[in-house]
Amino acid sequence: MSVETKKLSAYLLENNLIVKAQLDTCLKEIAEDHKSLEEKIIEHNILSEEKLGTLIADLFKTKFINLSNRVIPENILLEIPFSVAQNQQIIAFDKNKDKLFIATSNPENQEGFSFIQQKTGLKIIIYYTTPSEIKNQLKAYNKDIHDRFDKLLKNILKNPDEIESLKDVSKLLDSLIILAYEGKASDIHIEPQKKSVLVRFRMDGLLHDIINLPKEVQELITTRIKVLSNLHTDEHRAPQDGRFKIEIDNDDLTLRVSIVPIYDGEKIVLRLLAPQNKTLTLEDLGYNKFNLLRIEDNIRKTHGMILVTGPTGSGKTTALYAILRELNSREVNIATIEDPIEYRLEGVNQIQVNTETRLTFSAGLRSLLRQDPDIIMVGEIRDNETATIAVNAALTGHLVLATLHTNNAASTLVRLIEMGVEPFLVSSTVIMTIAQRLIRKICDGCKEKYMLNKKELVKLAESLKLNVSSIELLHNIFKKKAVNIEEIYFYKAYGCKLCNNTGYKGRTCISEVIVINDIIKDLIMHNKTPEEIALSAEQNGFQSMFEDGIEKALNGSTSLEEILRVIRE
Repeated sequence: MSVETKKLSAYLLENNLIVKAQLDTCLKEIAEDHKSLEEKIIEHNILSEEKLGTLIADLFKTKFINLSNRVIPENILLEIPFSVAQNQQIIAFDKNKDKLFIATSNPENQEGFSFIQQKTGLKIIIYYTTPSEIKNQLKAYNKDIHDRFDKLLKNILKNPDEIESLKDVSKLLDSLIILAYEGKASDIHIEPQKKSVLVRFRMDGLLHDIINLPKEVQELITTRIKVLSNLHTDEHRAPQDGRFKIEIDNDDLTLRVSIVPIYDGEKIVLRLLAPQNKTLTLEDLGYNKFNLLRIEDNIRKTHGMILVTGPTGSGKTTALYAILRELNSREVNIATIEDPIEYRLEGVNQIQVNTETRLTFSAGLRSLLRQDPDIIMVGEIRDNETATIAVNAALTGHLVLATLHTNNAASTLVRLIEMGVEPFLVSSTVIMTIAQRLIRKICDGCKEKYMLNKKELVKLAESLKLNVSSIELLHNIFKKKAVNIEEIYFYKAYGCKLCNNTGYKGRTCISEVIVINDIIKDLIMHNKTPEEIALSAEQNGFQSMFEDGIEKALNGSTSLEEILRVIRE
């Protein structure tokens, strides 16, 4: 995020600060390597960094500051969290009683300035600095984390047997969790190796190596997490599950803990659960308008079954929680049976599966039916007994929400029959099935439009196992009577500082929704295949996950490569 290229180009030319040939060279290179115009001008020694900074500051009627030789105190730097500083390209460099002095590479970012002023409660004084200076100062955040790691590890290694070192381990663990939280990681993996302990974060669905810790801290970290989670510290040969909370930015962040013994020790996975005030609504999940309307219409029904399907990590449980929040009111009794309970929902009776006390999904569901529920959520239908009880509950006046593991919406109906539920019961109870996947969103900071050439069209056809010409392929995918290839554009991102050079930032979902009508009920009764059910659903506006993904790729939400990576059936 830097000064608008067009505005800066015009300003420099008007004031004879650059000749057109130099500008054209810079603009051509920008298109290839995606750097800013400011960086290119400095790179070609057209203007010095200080001279350029002063000129741009004058353009926006603010002051220029050179941060290169400035050491910013940690307490001032952290007035703006790393994630905000990185996204908005803003650095806090000084403050007094009621003012915060910030440096930015985009003096027009009023939305970002307002957010920081509201967050800090301080008056914002804006200075301009170059993008390269922002980039260098952002390293101070990571340097601070790693400096803390180094200092803590040195203390631990000096006295590994002393109880005092546990306090250092506590700080080390807190630093890891804060780093994961600010990086929007969903999971922290702490993996014992032969000579070290590898820490990895899952961000936007993919794992990234973060740091290698000395082997000596392995047992201390494991013990600390077990103590926080109320687990058995002397148990090293059996899996254990628990949870604990820490406070970050005035939010209670819950971490779900899973510990399993492996060859080199005990592997720990910490799942970061969103704070209660940051949970998602149906609108936030990424459903297209057509599917969202169908979902909102059908969750208002008083009885029947709604099934959400997809592989592990596709957002099924998040979708169910969003539906429950939509339906939650004092007029209805909502109960859930889950394994594990992901989030606490105020006003909802939530039961945790416990196999040690024989509280299984089926046993818990059977008990819930004696609690006069209006709406029941079953975390997962895994067996015939649970499926049968859930179907009977839907048949007798309850709205049942549940998840299954199938590849698509149509297969969900057949899967219930394969689990032993009679076809007439499936057709009588299921009112809607939702299938979904999570995809990475393309980075807005470095995405660019491009057009598929004939070679890429052939490659796309091969990946979809379609033996058709380019025009026919586009016709099939986009459902258009006449297609002009010149009008079909997708997007690519090449990586920038906003997305840590990955090209992606954040996630959304692609989905397909089948609403059960009389024709589909008849197909279910006659044991028709998922393909036949999906074909019939198309007559009622059904759109496949792939088609939803293509639409999101066309509107710049994601890339075509990401859709092809996720849709592997």
